Amino acid sequence: MRRLSRMEVQINHNRQVMLQRVKTYWLVGVLQESLHGAELIDLAMTYRTNAVASRVTADYHQPDNLLPDEVFDTPLPLGTNITKVYDEAEGTLLIMGEPGAGKTTILLQLVSDLLLRAQMDGRHPIPVVFSLASWANNIPLGDWMVNELANRYEVPRRLGQLWLKNGELLPLLDGLDEVEQDHRVDCAQAINQFRQRYLTLPTVVTCRLKDYEALATRLNLAQAIVLQPLSLEQIDQYLGSMGPRLAGLRAALQTDQTLRELAESPLMLSMMTLAYYRMPEDVALSLGNRKMGRTLLFDVYVERMVRYRGGESIYEPEQTVQWLGWLAQKMSQFNQTIFFLENLQPNWLPREQQRQFVSTMRTQLAGVFVLVGLLAGLVGLLMSDWRALLAGLGAGLVAGGLLAFFRLLLVWARVSWFRIETVETLNWRWLRALLGGGLGLVGGGLLGGLLWLAGRGLDPPLSGGWVILLALVGLISQTVAHALERDEMKMRTTPGQGFTRSAQNGRLVGIITGVGTAVFLGLGWLITNWVNLPLAASTFWPFAVGISLYLGISAGLAYGGLAALQHKRLHRVLSEHQLAPADYIHFLDYAAERNLLRKVGGGYMFVHLLLLDYFRETANKNDM
Repeated sequence: MRRLSRMEVQINHNRQVMLQRVKTYWLVGVLQESLHGAELIDLAMTYRTNAVASRVTADYHQPDNLLPDEVFDTPLPLGTNITKVYDEAEGTLLIMGEPGAGKTTILLQLVSDLLLRAQMDGRHPIPVVFSLASWANNIPLGDWMVNELANRYEVPRRLGQLWLKNGELLPLLDGLDEVEQDHRVDCAQAINQFRQRYLTLPTVVTCRLKDYEALATRLNLAQAIVLQPLSLEQIDQYLGSMGPRLAGLRAALQTDQTLRELAESPLMLSMMTLAYYRMPEDVALSLGNRKMGRTLLFDVYVERMVRYRGGESIYEPEQTVQWLGWLAQKMSQFNQTIFFLENLQPNWLPREQQRQFVSTMRTQLAGVFVLVGLLAGLVGLLMSDWRALLAGLGAGLVAGGLLAFFRLLLVWARVSWFRIETVETLNWRWLRALLGGGLGLVGGGLLGGLLWLAGRGLDPPLSGGWVILLALVGLISQTVAHALERDEMKMRTTPGQGFTRSAQNGRLVGIITGVGTAVFLGLGWLITNWVNLPLAASTFWPFAVGISLYLGISAGLAYGGLAALQHKRLHRVLSEHQLAPADYIHFLDYAAERNLLRKVGGGYMFVHLLLLDYFRETANKNDM
């Protein structure tokens, strides 16, 4: 048996990691946590061939003399496997349906089968689900996919580009209707351009039926199917399998035509089974007599879910609706389908509160550096006299003033005040370390030389040892600044993991930088004495303490600590304004337990976009 080369082993490893991430993210996180029973019902499907363009023509416009679309629908046998439809379409398929018809569920069932194929056949492309909600106008679809691979699956951009170029990806594009309406045609055209460039690449797209029909552009795919509403027979069969626990729902369906129509949607039927679970018939009938529409069904569903299993309600129902409503508003505003705590940004606050947030952070950090200067001055006071205290305090005021007024953390650190940037992974680059350290050594030495020349006329004259010490400061600061490469680990497995890792990285970098600076400066002091350029202990130690603390704190903040502090402050502001609970993770887990949200790795998503719309509209009404 031929032994695999090191490169082949790495290629296979990357592939297996990606397959596992797709499985964890979408099958374990979404499909298996779907609303009860939704995936157990066989969905009826029909072919709608005239909904897609031919393989040659990118745009399809239906002639006026054709009959309505329904005439050209070709029913498939009930229970037809979606993978069989995919195979017959040679891997290019459009899946359409009404809201809540099961498009994403069907798509993920296809993903499950395709993952098995990819695991068994190393030549099979890797199936990857992409949410089109994040597509931006005028971005080529291939470039957008590479960005999404980096942002959602933690795939290095170079590897994502290689997979795409070699045809090793199988993109499944979920939610063309979730693209902003003004950009939807552009997105459809981008998909067609992608198809023209990658003719042999399988591509699957989902879209709401009416939104797709409203598009002038037709997708260049081989086949299209439409998911059909549930039949009365399917509804009765499903409810019958649940036994007496849904007797109230069955009674309500017999008397309420609107409720029966809603039950034709798999999503609505699933919600009904939870909302009406063990509900007495008289209560169910009284709800039905209100001519329940979708909004009222959501009202009942949410009310029942926040009192899940009759247990103690941790949060008041009004609070739950308010907090989820605000979250839905922001997710819609920023085109997000999955919410991570790391997504919380200062721009989620009203504009005035954004300015207050940034101003408070600057003031607090400026105060920290003033305290550093004061501490250095106290060290000098203990070793000499009160003039050292004033000198140290003055240095601290200068550092704090720079931070407060010039909005700098460190001259060499790239820090954003209005955007929280997590630092979840850090890479050390030796070449950049050597380059940065060399420049810092020379620059610090030159600065020390200038100070030494300027201080020769003082009484007593300034020691040449400062040239060595400032050269060491330049060496340390610029080595850390250039060698450490910040990055985000986008594939998060636990809530808040980005900030936890940022805090850990900040502490680690801060301690190593601070202690390392102190050690190097101590060695430098010994060297200055050895080469007969002595520095007085009463002068050296305040400087060493101040610089070590300054560089240690600054590096810790720049490489993760600031992101963790910003998040804590932002969360406190949201809690103070009743926009979020004090323990956000606990609340989100509570909402997921009650089937209002769904946990996806380290993030959360509403169980369906219709429920997100419901909470957003509820919040909009309350804001009026």
